[in-house]
Amino acid sequence: MALNHAAASDADDELPPPRGLQWLQRMAGHAWQQARAEGLADGLRVLLGAGRLLGERERLGELFAIPAYAQLMAAQPRADVLFFISHRHFLSRGFGTAQRLGCALDHFHFEQARFVPALLPLLHAEGLRLWRGAEGWEMRLRSNAATRHEGPLSLVLCEGGQMVHELSFGCVDAQRLCAGAGRGPVLFATRSQSSRPDAPALARFRAAFPQNSPAYFALAALNGVAQALGLPRIVGVRGSCQIAFEPGYRAGFQRSYDDFWAGFGGRAFGAHGLQMPVPVALTSLQDLPARHRARARQRREHWCGIAAAAEAALKPYLRG
Repeated sequence: MALNHAAASDADDELPPPRGLQWLQRMAGHAWQQARAEGLADGLRVLLGAGRLLGERERLGELFAIPAYAQLMAAQPRADVLFFISHRHFLSRGFGTAQRLGCALDHFHFEQARFVPALLPLLHAEGLRLWRGAEGWEMRLRSNAATRHEGPLSLVLCEGGQMVHELSFGCVDAQRLCAGAGRGPVLFATRSQSSRPDAPALARFRAAFPQNSPAYFALAALNGVAQALGLPRIVGVRGSCQIAFEPGYRAGFQRSYDDFWAGFGGRAFGAHGLQMPVPVALTSLQDLPARHRARARQRREHWCGIAAAAEAALKPYLRG
C-alpha cells in the first residue's frame, strides 16, 4: 500500500503556497518567534533551515496546503509550524532538510487520506480514547504538541489525567528508512518514555499490573493502530538514532530501544530502525520455562486486549 499523496480533500480547504516576499516574511517571523520561545540558537537554526528550503518552496507549499496540517496549526496557534527544521533533529538523527520535509509530507498526507475529519479535533484536544482499564487507566491517541519533532502523534498511557508513558510516532514511507524496502507507509515509533521512576502514578501502575511495563502497553496500542490501518509492519527507532541520544548513555538507549524492539521480533531495517511484524512476534508460551508461563499468559492477555480495543476504537474514524 503506497502513501496516497493524492489525499482526499476539498479544493476549497486548500491553502495557497507562500511566494516571494510572503515566503520571506513567514520564515523571518517564524525565526523571530522561535528565538523568543527557545533561544537565539533555535531562531538561527530556523533561518538556516529556511535558507536550505528555498529550493523546496513548492513542496513546503504542498505541506501548508494539506488540510490536516493546516487544522493542526490552527488548533495549536502557538505551535512551531516548522517543527521539522526548528530543532536539531526530526524523527531520527541524521535526516537532512529535504528528508525531514519529505517525512512531514508523508505523515500529513497519510493523516489526510486515512483520518475522517471528525477525528482531527479529537486528536488536537484530549485525544481519542483507545482503551480504558480498571481504576481509571486509559490509552489515548493524540497530536503531540510539546515535542512534535519527536513524532507528530503520541499514544499516552495515563491514570486520572496523569501521564505514565508516551510513545510518539509518525507515518513515513518505508523507503525513507530503508533503501530497497519497497514503497508503503510504516508507523515509525520514535520516542518511548515513561514518567520519572519515583512518580506515584508509575508505582500505581506496577501495583495494578504486576510483572508488566507501561512501554509494553503502548506498543500493544501501536499494534492496534497499525491493525486498524491495515499496516503489516511497524518500525522502532534505533537507540543511537533517537533524538535525545547521548553517547554517555548508550547502554541505556540500547536497552530502551534496540533491545526492546528486538524482544518483539524486531529486525534491522536500514540505518534508522528495527522492523517488527504486526502483530508483533512473541515467543511461544511452550518455549518458556513452565514457572513463567502463567505470568506471561496474563501479560499477553493485557496486551491483546489493549490492541483489540485500540483497533476497534480507531476504525470508525478511518476512511476506507
